[in-house]
Amino acid sequence: MKKILNLILIVVTLGIILIPRFTELGTTPPGLHIDEVSFAADAKAIAETGRDTHNVIMPRVFQAFGEYKAPGLTYTMAFWSKLLGKMDNTVARLPSALAGVITIVMLVLTLRTIQPRIHPVVLGCIALILAYSPWHFDMSRIFYEAFSALAWFSISLYFATRQLINPKKTAKYEWYLLIITAAIAGYYYASIRYVVIIYLIIFSYLRSPNIKSSLVLSLKSIFILCLVGFLWIGDIFSNIGLNRLRYYQQKANIGSSLTIDEKRQFCYLAFNRNDQATKLCYVLWNKPVEKVTGALKVMGTYLGTDYLFIKGASEYGFDSEYGSFLLPSILLFVIGMIIDISRAFKQYRSVYTLYLSLIPLSLIPGALALNINMRMAMISLYIIAIVISIGLVEFINWANKSLRPIIRYILLLATVGVFGFYAFQSTVHYFFVFTKSNDLQWTSDSSKIFGYVKSVSANYDRIVDTELHGPLAPYFYGDITTTDVQNGIYNKPDDIGFFYLIKAGKYELRHINIFDLACETISQNDHRRTLVISNPYPELYSSRKFAAMSTNGALLLHEVYDLKDAIAYKERTEPNFISHCSPK
Repeated sequence: MKKILNLILIVVTLGIILIPRFTELGTTPPGLHIDEVSFAADAKAIAETGRDTHNVIMPRVFQAFGEYKAPGLTYTMAFWSKLLGKMDNTVARLPSALAGVITIVMLVLTLRTIQPRIHPVVLGCIALILAYSPWHFDMSRIFYEAFSALAWFSISLYFATRQLINPKKTAKYEWYLLIITAAIAGYYYASIRYVVIIYLIIFSYLRSPNIKSSLVLSLKSIFILCLVGFLWIGDIFSNIGLNRLRYYQQKANIGSSLTIDEKRQFCYLAFNRNDQATKLCYVLWNKPVEKVTGALKVMGTYLGTDYLFIKGASEYGFDSEYGSFLLPSILLFVIGMIIDISRAFKQYRSVYTLYLSLIPLSLIPGALALNINMRMAMISLYIIAIVISIGLVEFINWANKSLRPIIRYILLLATVGVFGFYAFQSTVHYFFVFTKSNDLQWTSDSSKIFGYVKSVSANYDRIVDTELHGPLAPYFYGDITTTDVQNGIYNKPDDIGFFYLIKAGKYELRHINIFDLACETISQNDHRRTLVISNPYPELYSSRKFAAMSTNGALLLHEVYDLKDAIAYKERTEPNFISHCSPK
């Protein structure tokens, strides 16, 4: 009977976790994010031809828009595209959905390693706490490569936990798996590579009885890491590997410079324009000081209760109405942190020391970039989930030992009820509020717009997209071929090195007013039949070919026009339009 009940518990828990996670995966969030298009387009090209959209054979990094993406997620998408015989939103998001399931499984296995006698019901609660934490649920339904990297890292951390908890009961192959899975994580997300290297060094120190043996183990670990990660290990200090970090730092430096200059100016005025006295302010506010204090501020924000439990930072795909974890988890977090810290002090060479080290360590790349986003906090959030789980176990243990049965059951039911309410509310908010609002952010009409354009594109020689994702989106939807994209034209890189596909097949990306485009067409004697995807033009309302509305029907998002109709409108309203635009 007990086995049957445990089986029912597992099935019910899996249903509660998996059904909302995979429901409408391809349509919620709606539309396509430009980075999602980029990953999926490269994956589609790889699946079809073995070359990316830049026509490079099986690249070790994907040039994408000039930011050089780690290859793991793209090849994973390509695998599923090849296996399922298609590429669409669901396929693009499937790796993240599966990564979410993997991290939940690894959390449960990790907690069972820490607490071998843990009750199955408690394990089910731990799985649900992570599954319905907003950061984890939301990231499971979107394309971010950092989330897939986390799945591999969570496997590595599970083996690390086993070796630090029961070193005599683990097989030697588990040490190899620990390093291999950590190295694979580096193929998915560039900034995690630095964390992985230091993580292995810390683990080696905790695992070995003395400095000499820990040094030998560290060297062996790094050697194996280099063997498995040989395709990315050379990029940790290269322009390719540091490109994205430098991009964030460049953005941060602009804001920091403005802040420093403003404070120095006020100091200068406050000291009656005395240059010597104002030098004190130069010591207090300068770039090195701003970088250090800014990094500490970012670190503090990541670890603050607001970010973790009240209201998260705005991020594409993340519902910032809630914190990273649901509010009732805050008490369990406090309990878990107290337990972790006390156990780390009692036995400093322990798994708890590893966990406490990884939380700030994994936040360093984000802190250096002065950037607060969910992608740069994946490992830290996963470790915090472990801490919260430990807090739950200790809370239940305390209740069992200290409270009478009736009070204990009331308290535990109240805890489950409060968490269940927040989990249900946040899930409903995600499906029916968050993803049904802010249509411009989601570009929620992209599927409708490009679907319509695909249905009529045979009637046109040229399609000009002035507002959406350019040629990569129609390639994603199958209106132009892989060859068209691989032979496409890119604009010149900007100051940071970013560039975009602006022409492929019959599609062009042009940020231009439709009437300026009409005038340009006349001036160049261009007689091609042209279709235009653009923002709404109220004056062309009667001649539009297609229009897409927001989810609530209150906002007109994008429209499709035949360029000849825009020219005809100008001829009617401006008699000199043709002569003004005609070549002189």
